[in-house]
Amino acid sequence: MSTKSKVAQVELRPNRRLLDSKFESYKLSLAPIPSYKAPISCRVHLVRVGDDNFSYEKIKCLTLHNYLTLDQWHPDNVYFVDSDGCIRRFHVQLEMHIEPSFAVFSFGFQRLGMKSNLPPTLHFASEEICIACDGMRSVYVLQTGDRNNRYSNTWKELYKHVEASSAPFILHSVHRKSTDESNIEYLDCLFLKFVEKMQKPSENGNSDEATETVIEWVSLGKRPEEEKFQLLGVRMFQGKSFPCYASLLQDCSEMHLASDSPFSFIPSWCSDLNADLSLPGELANEETVEDKDAPYEWKQTEEDVTVFIKLPPDVTTKSITYSLSKTKVSIGIRETEDAQANIILEGDLYLEAEPESSNWIVSDGKLEVTIQKRIEGRTWMSVVDGDNRGKMIVDPEEVEKIHKKLEHLTSDTLESGEPQGQIYSGDQLEECDSYYNSSAALVCFNATAEAVTKSADISSTKWLFNAVLDPSRPAAFVLRHDVDAIVWQPSVTGNNTSWHHLATFNALGYVHASKNNLKFCSCAPDTSYAALCDCQRRIYIYRQPTALSSPLRNRMSGEVVGNIATQQVTTLDNNADILGFCTSNSRMFVLMQNELVIFKVSSDVGA
Repeated sequence: MSTKSKVAQVELRPNRRLLDSKFESYKLSLAPIPSYKAPISCRVHLVRVGDDNFSYEKIKCLTLHNYLTLDQWHPDNVYFVDSDGCIRRFHVQLEMHIEPSFAVFSFGFQRLGMKSNLPPTLHFASEEICIACDGMRSVYVLQTGDRNNRYSNTWKELYKHVEASSAPFILHSVHRKSTDESNIEYLDCLFLKFVEKMQKPSENGNSDEATETVIEWVSLGKRPEEEKFQLLGVRMFQGKSFPCYASLLQDCSEMHLASDSPFSFIPSWCSDLNADLSLPGELANEETVEDKDAPYEWKQTEEDVTVFIKLPPDVTTKSITYSLSKTKVSIGIRETEDAQANIILEGDLYLEAEPESSNWIVSDGKLEVTIQKRIEGRTWMSVVDGDNRGKMIVDPEEVEKIHKKLEHLTSDTLESGEPQGQIYSGDQLEECDSYYNSSAALVCFNATAEAVTKSADISSTKWLFNAVLDPSRPAAFVLRHDVDAIVWQPSVTGNNTSWHHLATFNALGYVHASKNNLKFCSCAPDTSYAALCDCQRRIYIYRQPTALSSPLRNRMSGEVVGNIATQQVTTLDNNADILGFCTSNSRMFVLMQNELVIFKVSSDVGA
């Protein structure tokens, strides 16, 4: 994200006390896992990859989508959307007697007669509020009542918004009430959208579409005397990749976001109740101004940056104020020699400069300031960090140089000649040895400052999965550290926000990399076990080490083993595709097209 303020760099340091350097392996347990089936009389609503899904990020979203939603506030309930557009609930109190699913709300797919662009998504913001997206362009805020009540099966619509273009995808939501006497209810939601942006026509006359990923932070409010929520505002973030993680703090003061490529905050807070929330394709990453209002123009080469400022008539060199250091610049003009200077450009330079090699002159009624770059070859996004008022002049010669550098990447013919030698063979690498994206980062966006305040580099770690450990707190995320999988939980201490190491799944990072058909990953909210689910048939369970009733002795080393970690594998009866997978402390839920399978995985099973 581009910001005007300084970003504090944070390092994710594991707690060594939660790492087990002596962990050897998981012991395979042959103890059976009890399973129970509930038939599904209606079909699950699926969105398949079509000819119009050319974006890799959109295909990734469709193929790895989890069509089953666990109610973390009431973990006896799981939900899915059927082909008629009805949200259906399974309420599981006794595994031996699972009641049929029943509809709690209807999107009305058949009545609308529209095609879904994205899968429908649900998120439970509180014990009585649900956010639902139908995958077609509609967003709903629903009053669910007491979801723990098996007879509570009618949900009430509190808000509905229809997007003008792209279908939204719910990432996270928080429902809260004000602490003062007004008792206003606030609802903040994070939505993901894929926006098609038309590119300029190519030489052959064709126009290609590029897909941009947009995250919208939507804020809603409702007074006690009002029945429905009203739109308060929208913050938008623009990027190129599907976010690995997006979550809000409970007081909605910060958003935590992780992705392979950075997102740019678009500073355009919207407060119009009838505003179109879709992102225009021509909208730039930062605020822009008309060329005629630009106070200055600028251009750059690999060696320097040149700023052009048009001078009023009869201005002499004595009327110009100029100050340049390694990191700061100030340029102003006095109307008279004794008057106070009118500052045209001032602030922190985008990158460091060489003041001794820089200069300025007046020519043809313009002030030309040449700033020598301290690091040649680095591209400046602006002259002053955060100041986008100036008009950038694109030098055709510089564009031609860039094209020459990239020419080998866009050639229509394959390179000929003998292959170049390499230091090592790619066949010697395992999948888990391939490291990752050099720009991947976890950032903290502060709503008050409207800027990123903290950033953690995660380019050398692999993102495994996210997990909701406590529905009243932001979701946790699991990263690979060496061969282990570490659970990180966002936490707030006073005014300080940090990510702390909460738990460790020994060797799960290495196990994760070995699964070729892996589709879903999850863990119990109490982190007692982690589960990896294939596309079909198999589910692997890895339990935390537990104490043995009678200690064992290692035959090789003679060391007494008091704790043992077990692995279990369960296989489904058929080869049907697994559409959804969720875990609670005592159950695993597996959704297929014709049935829901429930596995009882309480701690006393398989020990």
